[in-house]
Amino acid sequence: MINIGTTDFYLGVPSLPAEEFESYSTKLFDEWEIYVGDLLKLPDYHLALEVQEGSISAQSKILVRATALCGFLAAYGPISSGVKAMYSDIQSVGNYLGAIASAPFSQANVQPKIRNRGEALTKLESLFVRVGNGSLSVNEAMTLAESILGDDVPQFMEQLKTSLERTPSQMLLPMDEPEFQFNPPMEKDNKKKPAEKNRKVELARPDQYRIEIWRESKQSKKNVRIRKV
Repeated sequence: MINIGTTDFYLGVPSLPAEEFESYSTKLFDEWEIYVGDLLKLPDYHLALEVQEGSISAQSKILVRATALCGFLAAYGPISSGVKAMYSDIQSVGNYLGAIASAPFSQANVQPKIRNRGEALTKLESLFVRVGNGSLSVNEAMTLAESILGDDVPQFMEQLKTSLERTPSQMLLPMDEPEFQFNPPMEKDNKKKPAEKNRKVELARPDQYRIEIWRESKQSKKNVRIRKV
């Protein structure tokens, strides 16, 4: 399986009771899964979501088989354009996940910190960029492509080689993957509070949990695992 998209997000909110946290996490997965199914034009994929409390932090992953990924890219037209189009959808999926994760806390005016990563898509895009700027030969790019995609898609690899050979000498910069984007909280006034001389001793936090939810494929059952951290 090939990772085509990872999203990390963080919400600075208080911990939830255990049962409420489990319900929140499973609902988050269900809504995210529906959006992925509506947006990504792939025959199958593996979805995974891990949510951890103590504030709320999470990471989602979308993995596909090489044949499914290459089939989409080959049918799209120019392979480099297909890579960009799919990554744009991955970004939309990640931003949607951050939006629905923060929706239950709208009254707290919490802004999620979100980071989307294209993983294999970004690596493939970089091959076109590096071939275009002359820092990588087509043969070197193909060796790297095989390390990303494996050796189960020979027909696609032939198409990829042709596409790389036709890469213009001036390519756009690779897809940008910014760090967490969020709006800083507004200060209530311009006066700085004096620093406390003695810090109060923090009380021990109660048990915190991580919930792991995944589906191996579209047709497989949803799995849920709860762990103390």
